[in-house]
Amino acid sequence: MKWTLVLRLDETAYRQICDYVRTQVALGNLKPEERLPAIRELARSLKLDPGTVARAYRELEREGTITTQRGGGSFISGRIKKQELAERRKDRLDLVIGKAIVESLGSGFSIEDIETVFTTQLARWRERHTQPKGKKRRREPGSIIRFQGSHDLAVELLARHLNTLHPESQFTTEYTGSLAGMTALARGEADIAGAHLFDEESGEYNIPFVKKLMPNESVVVINLVQRIQGLMVPAGNPKHVISLRDTVRRDITFINRQKGSGTRILLDTQLRRLGVNPSDIKGYEIEEQTHVAVASRVAEGTADVGLGAQSAASVAGLDFIPLAKERYDLIWLKGKLDDGLLSVLPDIIRSESFLTMLNSIPGYDTSATGQINVVSPEK
Repeated sequence: MKWTLVLRLDETAYRQICDYVRTQVALGNLKPEERLPAIRELARSLKLDPGTVARAYRELEREGTITTQRGGGSFISGRIKKQELAERRKDRLDLVIGKAIVESLGSGFSIEDIETVFTTQLARWRERHTQPKGKKRRREPGSIIRFQGSHDLAVELLARHLNTLHPESQFTTEYTGSLAGMTALARGEADIAGAHLFDEESGEYNIPFVKKLMPNESVVVINLVQRIQGLMVPAGNPKHVISLRDTVRRDITFINRQKGSGTRILLDTQLRRLGVNPSDIKGYEIEEQTHVAVASRVAEGTADVGLGAQSAASVAGLDFIPLAKERYDLIWLKGKLDDGLLSVLPDIIRSESFLTMLNSIPGYDTSATGQINVVSPEK
């Protein structure tokens, strides 16, 4: 492994060497039985007295991180167990996150500010570094809420906020699109659906679809947020996009959302009103699953325009052209309202701390957040 240690002036050199080795072991970059640089070699590289490096190696050997063979060099200990490595990794992560929180609080940011930024940045990184899904955990009643539906950063904030307030809980998310989320709820495959489906005939969001998909159920529809949808373009809008009509230009590559998503339905509705044929849009058939994924494609330059939420555009540092304001609702069966964790969600959604987080994100309107409609079966 190539060493990238850069010594700071605010801490003793030998302690920095120890911390560096511990960190690399915790990260898996230095593996058991791997040889460390010779004392004189490392001292020369770091421009230190050899005695300083020797002191660091003695400290590491004393704690069992390394072993030294007389005349044969120093090695990462082969006795470090996987569980111990996992604990060291967690300790290291605790230290990194803890330091960032302390620095942020010291700079005048609130807990809600920190939680909001952490969640939005984590959402962006998750899109860039998606990991294969592991085995599904066995569900225990009341301990897990299964969410399916449309993606929004507010959902990720809610999931993290719930898990913070109730550490024993788990809010799992599967971003399948609004229509698929409602269908999963109707089939009992989800506990909560997230949707922003607009019905042209009634001019309402979500409730007409609830009546069609779950006609014999009493259903709770609670507003999570009202949000601005629009065109996401690179910073500075280099291709001077003004409206959806510009998506038919041959120098424009569009990035779309998947069929069944509320954003895709919004797009198709708007295109029909404008008399624009989707086949004339380059990239119409290219799909992504979330707003953040669309924003990432535009930010990376593989697309010129995407339709999505202003919150995602803000996270990605994009310019934004607003087109419509819409309701994003959470939906679940009324009989489930008193079932475990679902019973606490309305209070969490209406809480001052959660509203503070939502209001710190561009493109969100919380004036209706927490309002509940109950859709009953028609007699």
